[in-house]
Amino acid sequence: MQRQSARAASREIASWEIYSNLRARAPLVVRADGRGFKKILEGCKKPYDLDFARSMADASARLFQDSGLAPALAFTFSDEISMLFLDAPFGGRLEKIDSLTAGFLSAALSLDLERLVTVDCRIVSLCEAEVADYLAARQDEAWRNHVFSYGFYMLLGDGLSAEEAMERLRGMREHEIHEIVFQRGINLAKTPAWERRGVLVHRENGSVVQDWEPPLFKDEDGRKLLSGIIGEFKGRLKN
Repeated sequence: MQRQSARAASREIASWEIYSNLRARAPLVVRADGRGFKKILEGCKKPYDLDFARSMADASARLFQDSGLAPALAFTFSDEISMLFLDAPFGGRLEKIDSLTAGFLSAALSLDLERLVTVDCRIVSLCEAEVADYLAARQDEAWRNHVFSYGFYMLLGDGLSAEEAMERLRGMREHEIHEIVFQRGINLAKTPAWERRGVLVHRENGSVVQDWEPPLFKDEDGRKLLSGIIGEFKGRLKN
């Protein structure tokens, strides 16, 4: 009687786990974002901190090496990492993918930054033909973030408060912000490539590599690179 009660209780608990069987088909992207990173970034160099960028790229690389997951590639900028999976881990179970990826990256970044940090994750469903467009869109966001960040900190340097700088930038067009920065001696087209285009992480001949000068994913060279990485990954799957 006791066993039957235990089994009944177990079935009841399982019935409450209404999201546990939600699944996604590959290809899919797991996008991780830092939670509460504003405080973490307070002590970093502005507008870009190379050490923090290295921590994000290294955490992405460690996912390839130590997590047991097998993304085809990862793309990171700011406090964001997009990981492309051509073979859905855990049978595509969303809760499992999100929780394990977020937990691993949170731990990796906490160890590297020597303070407790967390990230959250979401699933982005794609077809293979949309992969390059998705990554191009995230890279465009990296550029917009680049322009705005430089504009914001240039205005802070001029003595404006954070609120005043935000109000000044609100509604301005990209080329107008670019001009503000250029007048202060910085050509945004000549800043380090990783600031403008992010960092691409992938396997190459069995090794995990970090590309700190990736091409534009919307251009032919960028799409050719992505196609090659995807092709190499598929070749490993077949073997």
